[in-house]
Amino acid sequence: MTLCMAPFVHMVQNPDGQYRTCCMYEKPLTGKYKNIKEAFDSEENQVIRKRMLSGETLHECEKCDIDEMHGGKTPLSYRHEFNTLYSQYIEKPSFRTLEISVSNKCNFKCIDCGPRFSNQFGPTIINELPDSENYKDLEFLKILGGEPFLDNRNIELFKQIPRKNVKLMLVTNNSIFPDEDTLELLSEFKHLNINISIDGIKEVAEYVRYGTKWARFERNWSKWMLWKKERKNTCHVNPHFVFHNLNAPFFKETLDWSNIAFQGWSWDFLVAPEWLNMSYLPDSLKNYILEENQMIKKPLKKFLSLNCYNKTHFKHLLSKISDVPDQMEDYVDLFYRNL
Repeated sequence: MTLCMAPFVHMVQNPDGQYRTCCMYEKPLTGKYKNIKEAFDSEENQVIRKRMLSGETLHECEKCDIDEMHGGKTPLSYRHEFNTLYSQYIEKPSFRTLEISVSNKCNFKCIDCGPRFSNQFGPTIINELPDSENYKDLEFLKILGGEPFLDNRNIELFKQIPRKNVKLMLVTNNSIFPDEDTLELLSEFKHLNINISIDGIKEVAEYVRYGTKWARFERNWSKWMLWKKERKNTCHVNPHFVFHNLNAPFFKETLDWSNIAFQGWSWDFLVAPEWLNMSYLPDSLKNYILEENQMIKKPLKKFLSLNCYNKTHFKHLLSKISDVPDQMEDYVDLFYRNL
């Protein structure tokens, strides 16, 4: 059974104009809708609700199935979080939470990304800003990019939102620290979560998240830590690490650098693209990754067991590796021993 409250309260608008019932839901809505509310109320979104209420197991929700299977995260999954917070809307759906990217403008070309979320891979894609009527019952807003602080239309969006009633999560690559006017707008939200993507430190960061300048990252990190301290309990800085084939052994050093306890992090295991998915690696590499990540060994072991070694994906991975930094050399040498 796949019962999730996301289709009853939530909508995603990606930079390519696609609407999704949830960022974890495999397929976008196929209809052409003039705004978020119309997509939320659409017949095809209602069909998703009916499928869930009937007790059907939805294959489109596999990502949450995987998260709940390995059981390592808090909350366990997006589904678990939606069900905990919004079960009161199961009989009367109400649009309460929004995830939106106003464009794919970005200054990074991360190894696990693509043209939908970064114009470094292709053309710039710009969304129409939603009508302010969409926000009258909004409780939670999640902003992604591209890089949100690179697109001033996000500032326009902040101004439209009834900030004192809304909790905001903003996902940033930490390359840009906002100006005072933007910080003032951010401070007016009911609660603020600055979700900083960090998939390694120093040379690893610069390799897997191409565009990173580590000295700049550290400066902006310090600025956020100071600003958070001044805001007391109304702001949370949440580092987020995505485990994949090229950065998995370097989480512990990243955690230690941050000076933030493990419980203060969010993290995820990358599923796609498959050539970066750890569960397709040879067993010797899986074992190495396990030994380097003792703090999450149990959920990591479950994730790594999802698939067997895939030679095609492994060869694709090797074809992508070039000029790795010294910090990664010993680890990458293990790849070639498995040829």
